[in-house]
Amino acid sequence: MTAHRPSRTRRLPLATALLAGAALWGCGGDTERPATAGEADAPGGTVFVALIGDPKTLMTPLVRSEHEQAVAEVVYDRLADIGPALDVMDERSFTPRLASGWQWADDSMSIAFTLDARARWHDGAPVIADDVRRTFALYTDPRVLSGTAPLLANIDSVSVRDSATAVFWFKRRAPQQLYDAVHHMYVMPAHRLQDADPANLAASPLSRAPVGTGRFRFVRWSADGRIEMLADTANYRGRPSLDRVIYEVVPETGSAIVKLFTGESDFVAPLMVQSLEQAANTPQVRVHVYPSLRYQLMTFNLRAPGGSRAPHPILGDVRVRRALAHATDNERIVRAVFDTIGQPALGPVPRRALPEGATIRPLAFDTAAARALLDSAGWTTVGADGVRMKDGTRLRLEVLVPGTSENRNRMAVLLQDQWRAVGAELVLQRLEVNALVERLEARRFDAVMNGWNLSPGLVGLRQVWTSLGLDADGSNYAAYTSPVADANVDSTLLTFDPVVRDRTLQRAVQAIIDDAPAIWLVEDRFPAGVHARIDVGTLSPLGWWHGVAEWRIPADQRIDRDRIGLRTTP
Repeated sequence: MTAHRPSRTRRLPLATALLAGAALWGCGGDTERPATAGEADAPGGTVFVALIGDPKTLMTPLVRSEHEQAVAEVVYDRLADIGPALDVMDERSFTPRLASGWQWADDSMSIAFTLDARARWHDGAPVIADDVRRTFALYTDPRVLSGTAPLLANIDSVSVRDSATAVFWFKRRAPQQLYDAVHHMYVMPAHRLQDADPANLAASPLSRAPVGTGRFRFVRWSADGRIEMLADTANYRGRPSLDRVIYEVVPETGSAIVKLFTGESDFVAPLMVQSLEQAANTPQVRVHVYPSLRYQLMTFNLRAPGGSRAPHPILGDVRVRRALAHATDNERIVRAVFDTIGQPALGPVPRRALPEGATIRPLAFDTAAARALLDSAGWTTVGADGVRMKDGTRLRLEVLVPGTSENRNRMAVLLQDQWRAVGAELVLQRLEVNALVERLEARRFDAVMNGWNLSPGLVGLRQVWTSLGLDADGSNYAAYTSPVADANVDSTLLTFDPVVRDRTLQRAVQAIIDDAPAIWLVEDRFPAGVHARIDVGTLSPLGWWHGVAEWRIPADQRIDRDRIGLRTTP
């Protein structure tokens, strides 16, 4: 690698993981035995992960949910990984993966990646530059409708210099070029995609039976929702410490937590705050609280439901949206639902990603201001049930809530109560996750309880809160547009001047907050429940799944299911 680096910036301050509880356990007939000489550090063990949500696909250009990414990431690799400091502008913070190195062009308009000659697909084929070229083509093909495509907007093309060298060509110089090239895409096997229809990529065999280069290889996806991964013992990066990871789909968080306490599952994230005390008093469970760049919110649809370009009959008026923001006491909501493991959200960027000393003005809880705004917007008639009306239309909104998330259900109920005080009716529609996502992508909703895990480097702002995300492959489900936000997000992502970057980021965030396309609710710190025999190290703010290949179970703490070895389970 060369020492070339367009610019650098400070690192994001991130809290360290916290541990609580300790001890070993055995249940359901599992027994422990002392490790024999020489095997104490030997790899081995099986981890059962309770997956809250049923994956639709493992085809990475189509992956949108966290429970899909958690599985896909152990099978596939990126060209390089960002380091734990999440410094997207310092080349030295990146660790080679499928790329053994890279070389910048003199004008910084291209980067040539040299592929690791040892890397092999799980079917034995070598990794070649055409795999990288084909991956970029899939992610950016408009027929695929990949939600990742807007994050790749500054990459013009990928070419093949030779079988071991893929070259990324950029539209313009930017501080995050290396990050844009390596972070957003998992490299896919071109030889397995020759017959894939970009317009129906979900029908590819790779959607249900992925073939990757990761340190675990796919074994099976059972009809009951169990997904099994086995250690790739010949992997170019070395075999993982575990023998296998088995993901088991559970319908909702409460069921997953029960499985953790009974020993059926080894890992659950996130735990609900109500279960933390029980976890602390359960010897076989440890709690890891890890930081994130995630926030939860209620997203409004600013257009008439169903993909129309007409304004939403209620939420198309910024005065109504601002009124509902003023009617929301998110400090009370956070205390009631998250206690000490969350804090009220300010806006579309978590505090730890804002510039030091940033002055952001949220729309404060103020019911008098909320009522005045609704009056000015014409919602002045109040029915016998206390709900406002305008021209015969009730101030009534339906909010989609994932049935798997107890926390979001509780927040929605609290919002329902708070808005009733200013004359607004909120109706909860609880849906299975995949059904909710279908409604979301079709824009058939008034509001939705959802969350975003903001990409390091803030590039996710462009995907979710600018006009670029309005395309069918974008994630701007609010249909929010603002020339001020667009211009300042672009400046934030393109400037090499850290002072300008800090200033334009604050302007973008404030513009979005003032337009109220959402109700910002909570910034998360995730509590994960882990079986005490498992050493998960420090969980990454990129997602708990980011370091699964490094998880280990000491030999003297293994139970019966850890000693299955590498044979395929029934």
